Amino acid sequence: MNLFTTLIKDPFYIRLIGAALVLFIFIIAKRILSKLVIKFLSKIQFKQKRLDIVLFDCLQKPFNYLFLFTGIYMALAISPFIYYQTPSEQSFILGELTIPISIISKATLTKYYSVIIIGIITWAIYDLEHIYEQLFSNFNMRVALIDNTLFIRYMARIIRFITVTIGVILILITLVPNLSTIITGVGIGGAAVAIISKDSIANIFSGMILLLDKPFVIGDWVELGTIEGIVEDISFRSTRIRTFTQGLVVIPNATIGNANITNWSRMSKRRVKFDLGVAYATSTTQLKTCITKIKNYLETHPDIEADTSLVAFENFGDYALNIQIIYYVLKTDYPSYLAIKEVVNLELIAICDSLDISIAFPTQTLMIEGQNIQSK
Repeated sequence: MNLFTTLIKDPFYIRLIGAALVLFIFIIAKRILSKLVIKFLSKIQFKQKRLDIVLFDCLQKPFNYLFLFTGIYMALAISPFIYYQTPSEQSFILGELTIPISIISKATLTKYYSVIIIGIITWAIYDLEHIYEQLFSNFNMRVALIDNTLFIRYMARIIRFITVTIGVILILITLVPNLSTIITGVGIGGAAVAIISKDSIANIFSGMILLLDKPFVIGDWVELGTIEGIVEDISFRSTRIRTFTQGLVVIPNATIGNANITNWSRMSKRRVKFDLGVAYATSTTQLKTCITKIKNYLETHPDIEADTSLVAFENFGDYALNIQIIYYVLKTDYPSYLAIKEVVNLELIAICDSLDISIAFPTQTLMIEGQNIQSK
């Protein structure tokens, strides 16, 4: 009883117990408070259940920390370890060591609490990328601004970049009250930074132009000069292309903006062109019949574009009569393209076999003492 009376009469212990109680309440209630706030926000902003789930996943952890640090701040604010005007003269004595009770001023505590809160809010807004994408998508559906999912994703990233920039500036302003004076004093350094960032700005604007112009999107097969592969990502500064040898090439957007781009994924059909050489022993009748059969086959093939095939006796080669064959495959993906070529090539062999026509290969005729000896 005497201990209890002593505690409630001493302001130090009253403030200490109150601080511990406040901290305990916030630690217990932080998850509940986070869920209530997120549920309230979701009812105001979103009608789609999926977005509610995304909002909860993005904000749950930041809000937990928000209420935790708020509890720590309030507990310290009423604790005896904080002074408002002048430090308290009370102190702990441990042996020969004297430790003052008043450790930090209320103004300093508030400053660091503000920095933490700015950081947490920046983190929460930064994590809402999927919400930004959905909002841009909904706006785009209403006004038919642009049909480009990648552009919407890019704009969401710009919002994230702006969010981080504003967060960092606010933190610096909070920590350094005379920040503007310091910035003015380093004006020359700022000019140097501006020159260095010139290429970065050019890359960002080139990236936006790429997204608006849409020469390619993620997943497309493209060729840029000597670089060929699949587009994996388009960011503020650069575009990442995975080559067919599985190397990852990072190209500045400004470089792509000035390059000739071949997008093989935009093909509606793929051309096949080659010469079929038959032996010189082939008769005129056999040659005409062969050409006709090849034409008929190509015109009736379901995966070859009709009325665009060309089959004709082109020229007399060094060791063969050359029949030029041109046709367009309707399937543009490489495996299907190769499969159709294989089927066509096998059919050409079958047609030649049925007409007793030999497919030519390089040969030489040597004349020795008036005798013809044919060597292969």
